[in-house]
Amino acid sequence: MRHNSIFKRLNLALLFLTIFTLYTCAHEEIIKKRGFTPKPCIECHKNKLDLLKMKFVHNPFAKKDCEVCHLRHGKIAVLSLKETVESKLCYRCHTDLSSKIEKMNAHTALKKGKCVPCHNPHATDTKYLLKKASTDICITCHKKEAFSKQYIHKPVKDDCLICHGPHGTVNNNNLIKKEEDLCSECHSYSKEKFRNSHGNYPINTKRCSECHSVHSSNNDKLLKESIHIPLKQINCNECHVRYDSKEPFLTLFTGSDLCYRCHVKEKESFKKDKIHDPVSKGDCTKCHSPHTSDYPKLILKDNTEICTQCHEKMKTYTKLSNMHKPMKEKGCIACHNPHSSEYKFYLIQSEDNICFICHENLNLEINEKYKHIPFTNLECTKCHESHGSNFKKMLRYPETDLCYTCHKKEEKEFFKTYIHKPVNEKKCTSCHMSHSSKNAKLLNNSNENLCMGCHKNKLTELKEDELHEPLLRKDCTLCHDPHATDYIAHIKSPLIELCGKCHIDTIENVKKVKVIHSAFEEGRCSTCHNPHGSKMKHLLPTRPKEMCLTCHERIVKQDIKKGHLLLQEDDCLNCHKPHYSDLKYLLSSPDPDLCTKCHIKDEKNLKISHLKDLKNVKNCLSCHEPHTSERKGMLRKIQHEPFNKGDCKSCHE
Repeated sequence: MRHNSIFKRLNLALLFLTIFTLYTCAHEEIIKKRGFTPKPCIECHKNKLDLLKMKFVHNPFAKKDCEVCHLRHGKIAVLSLKETVESKLCYRCHTDLSSKIEKMNAHTALKKGKCVPCHNPHATDTKYLLKKASTDICITCHKKEAFSKQYIHKPVKDDCLICHGPHGTVNNNNLIKKEEDLCSECHSYSKEKFRNSHGNYPINTKRCSECHSVHSSNNDKLLKESIHIPLKQINCNECHVRYDSKEPFLTLFTGSDLCYRCHVKEKESFKKDKIHDPVSKGDCTKCHSPHTSDYPKLILKDNTEICTQCHEKMKTYTKLSNMHKPMKEKGCIACHNPHSSEYKFYLIQSEDNICFICHENLNLEINEKYKHIPFTNLECTKCHESHGSNFKKMLRYPETDLCYTCHKKEEKEFFKTYIHKPVNEKKCTSCHMSHSSKNAKLLNNSNENLCMGCHKNKLTELKEDELHEPLLRKDCTLCHDPHATDYIAHIKSPLIELCGKCHIDTIENVKKVKVIHSAFEEGRCSTCHNPHGSKMKHLLPTRPKEMCLTCHERIVKQDIKKGHLLLQEDDCLNCHKPHYSDLKYLLSSPDPDLCTKCHIKDEKNLKISHLKDLKNVKNCLSCHEPHTSERKGMLRKIQHEPFNKGDCKSCHE
């Protein structure tokens, strides 16, 4: 029924869309044929009239020619443009931009076919229909922090378009000219002050952005955040040949030989067992800039990206939802030495100990009495990914699957009819600690309190007058399997077997008798007993008389006038055994001995009514009902006629 309803809605939607499309496409033709004059859009869209007063108005809108861009929508107010992609609609008029854009490094917004992130399609007070001034509009997408440091490049303050093309250019970063030509428009390379500040080296052939931040910086002269000391001191000849040499940018030495002239200490510290490949090859500039950098220690990129340029597989970790916190905050060097190490993977500590550097709580957990084997062996990566994962706590697999990667045997054992909820939901840590515990089996609470954490309703049963011994000790697992079982209520075995493990005498004795209570024979102990606690003796859920009558209801359906059941102090167990007996009806004694136990008290009257001593009575139940009767003396309903008249001598001497 539900699927039919969905299909009906889809069919109605498709029908509406088809009618709307046909109506829209045919609308102009119908108008012409009928000789009607189209109603101007502005008559309904009066809220747009104020836009016409603005300084810069889009030409079609100024002419109120809305249908240059829009399709008429009739009474149903739907924004319907003539092109689904914004840029294609704009290119209908701006054909010059359309032809150029394919040959340019296009602005990201334009690549996505978007014009309105920057332009208002109707009117603005800003030139080129921009929504804001060019600098303000740029920082809606580009992070403001990059443009607001202590020293700001003048064009950033004035207008981004001084250096950048708004839609795209043939140059990198949408620059309107090549970088070295663009900078020279404001900075004269030939001036003495400029030459002195660059050590007289002919930097006009180099890119300024190698040393300078192009937008803003916390350093004077817009130098990048991290500056090589010789450059800061304008001692370029510390590394390079003289400025007036034939090739002034050649270095005095090649590779790490040049660096180790100053970094003597570092050279010695790199002589460890495991040496990072660029270090062993003497290729310092693989990771470091020789001049300036936006990152500490002159590294070329941030602490993560610098590593992933070679370790490409690690790029996937930067996209994970649960990235290792040190890697996220400090990058790879939080755990790895970038130059050399005595440990595998260039770790700053051995695999056994590295996690303990940050996770100080593990020092306490490792000393607990009971420990998870991987934790005992300090094999953290058995369960956790070292860099990150898409699962909480950086687990290698979802928590629901992780434990079964080792506990395969248990997974099969738990596939039963009745499964404990945490097991069924594969939430092992609901009951178990993942590293260590002071409790056996890594339980997260003492055995006697663990179950009560969820089964709080059982705490009320602990207040009963009589408690089942296991519950009194809070030893739930004596009767219940904590994981899974084929028996209801998670009991470990069929009820009769389970109870019989403690109540051994009862089970043994039942083998010797003739009559067994059906509930007991069928193993339904909990029909008569509360397995946890009760206000009644023997854990009965209610008084024996009321309890017995829940099954033996035929007895109370009779028209009761006289009988045992009317006596409040009477109890079914006065005459019957609860589990088994050698006598029919589970009687505790044979007839008449059972009756005379009580009725001996009125022996004188009974002798008169029976015309003989009670010891000569052979069978009480031949004349009397055992439970209830309509007649005095609990006599049976159907009687011998002479007996009914009290004439015994007609038959008896």
